[in-house]
Amino acid sequence: MTYDPCDCDRPPVHNKPTQELVLCFDGTGNTFRVDGGESNILKIFRMLDRSKENRYCYYQAGIGTDITPGTFANAAFRPFSNLPASKVIDQALATSFDQHVIGGYRFLARRWRPGSHIYLFGFSRGAYTARFLNEMLDFVGLISADNEELIPFVWQAFLSWKYAHGEREARQADNFLRLCRDTMCRSVGLVHFLGLFDTVNSVAEFNKDVLKDMETMPRPRYMRHAVSIDEKRIKFQPVLFERLRGAHAKKGRVSTWAERAEQQFWGMPLSPVLDTDFEEVYFAGDHSDVGGGHPPAYAGEGARSWPVSQIPLMWMVQEATHVGLTFDPVQLQELGCYLVPVSSATSSSEDGDDDDGREGRLIEVEDVAKQQQQSQQQQQLMEFDPAIVHMAERAPLHDSLEYDSGKGVETLFWRLLECLPMKRPKVNRDGSVKETRWHVGGLRRPLPDGARIHASVIHRLQQDPEYRPYNLGLGHKRVPTTTSLDRHQHQIERRDIGQWRRMQHGGLCDYYVQVQGPLPGGSAGGSRCASRKSTA
Repeated sequence: MTYDPCDCDRPPVHNKPTQELVLCFDGTGNTFRVDGGESNILKIFRMLDRSKENRYCYYQAGIGTDITPGTFANAAFRPFSNLPASKVIDQALATSFDQHVIGGYRFLARRWRPGSHIYLFGFSRGAYTARFLNEMLDFVGLISADNEELIPFVWQAFLSWKYAHGEREARQADNFLRLCRDTMCRSVGLVHFLGLFDTVNSVAEFNKDVLKDMETMPRPRYMRHAVSIDEKRIKFQPVLFERLRGAHAKKGRVSTWAERAEQQFWGMPLSPVLDTDFEEVYFAGDHSDVGGGHPPAYAGEGARSWPVSQIPLMWMVQEATHVGLTFDPVQLQELGCYLVPVSSATSSSEDGDDDDGREGRLIEVEDVAKQQQQSQQQQQLMEFDPAIVHMAERAPLHDSLEYDSGKGVETLFWRLLECLPMKRPKVNRDGSVKETRWHVGGLRRPLPDGARIHASVIHRLQQDPEYRPYNLGLGHKRVPTTTSLDRHQHQIERRDIGQWRRMQHGGLCDYYVQVQGPLPGGSAGGSRCASRKSTA
């Protein structure tokens, strides 16, 4: 997997910020730990170059931990089974959500200066916190540092506007928001980068009106979202962005106020909303296999193993680096996110897929001129360590509803929640969302049509005949065991990885989109990439 920082389809960053503000919001129950089970958010925070002049970094432990923006940092750490009842409830319902958003908002109010670049990272409900904070900055702006006691008024103004019902209530809420914004707040322009790992909204207060919640859309300059394919818990339905960019885009509300301020700060016109630099990519594994949190498997004395969550971590680091964020080289080396020169062996193996006998077909989509340019720049290419990528692609996956996950009490807790008829969002195949109280528990979440699947998922499909996610149109929801004919058919389907079109961007930005119907050019057999080249 090669990465050429000079050969990307995204516009380069020309403006150097006078100040960088990097905020990291961890996931449910995630906080500081040293047993190898850190989340990707904590790893990103650790890798930040905090010695850089004019950079300020902020880390927030996840919802349901003993450390919240309203507690002291020296609070005792306790395992899940010993948490007080309020923390258990917070993990399930995110009752302290407002404290987490306001904590990040307060940090920005104290540190922001005109021209600052804001980077927001989040995992799980922390990702939803980052998204919510982004929306709040877009629509209501930022209060001055000397008026922090007025933050509750700003918070209430935004909530009233976001969840207003009916024309009259919406008009009153809009007037209240404008008055609050014009009196107490200032525009910060656009958030520079929003990097999210498997965003979920399990916030009790906002689950009451999930459809209204999805109407507003944050407007960062760059947005990257890593989404889980294999998460099964109904309380962890994803909050997707693609729905607001496709057929349902007209329903989204985007702040033109923030866009006008951005033009004043940087003196350049903005692209249309639908042309936002945006990637929503699906990775193998459950919620914590994407955002981190599962300790890596034991690799033997003196050896180091890398979990499957290493792939989305490296992908996010690569994407953030491209838009100007710098990291500490020592920590990049320690956490396996360093670059090495591309070897000829790696380059040749990337040009074609191994013929391992799996049925299915991968179609290359790559511009010929771009391919020639890549060949000329071969000596300048860098890549993540192939050994780390190889190990992470083959690392074991986890299931949070199975007791062999190593979290018995937590697994029982999530299983019980699957049985309760609580109102919750359900993501449909077309990416739309509806509210439901009843569902079939323990099934993978549906993926929207045209979902971008990361190349590491395709590699796992090729290498592991047992990995056949039915939400990718492969295998069965339940393995058939009734008759020998059913079992034989299941064995055949285990070999089929489907038909995929490769959309290549470079580095870990190799994505595939599933091809529906007959393949162009004839036969569907063979697993080697076709030699056909066309413009993507």
